[in-house]
Amino acid sequence: QVRSHLGSSSFGCLKYSCYRFPASCRRCTAMATPNTNIFIPDLPADVDDAKLAEVFGQYGTVTWSKVMPSKGKPTVAGIVEFGDIEEAKWVVENLNGNLAQGISTPLNLAFKRERNKGDGKGKKGGKGG
Repeated sequence: QVRSHLGSSSFGCLKYSCYRFPASCRRCTAMATPNTNIFIPDLPADVDDAKLAEVFGQYGTVTWSKVMPSKGKPTVAGIVEFGDIEEAKWVVENLNGNLAQGISTPLNLAFKRERNKGDGKGKKGGKGG
């Protein structure tokens, strides 16, 4: 059985494509735990750190941003950190699947997930856990 990437079948969906590429599933990204960090895969290759900060700065207070190459793809990925959770939530809710001013392709946005070691596997914290 394929488990949801969110660790519970009550959240998200159980589609294999969602499990492998959670940022591409609108249902799951909408249910991810909101935080100030937004992950943006598949940005046009001409987007650099300055442009990423400029584009998302129109929608809230950007405290940090970074563009990274996408392995084996002609696109780049980015992470944008906003000043508060409400700004980040607004951006995900309103720009996911839409165009942002200054970017020519629809955006796929997701809250950046925290990586938990051993999430869903084995004991949680010490002996007898």
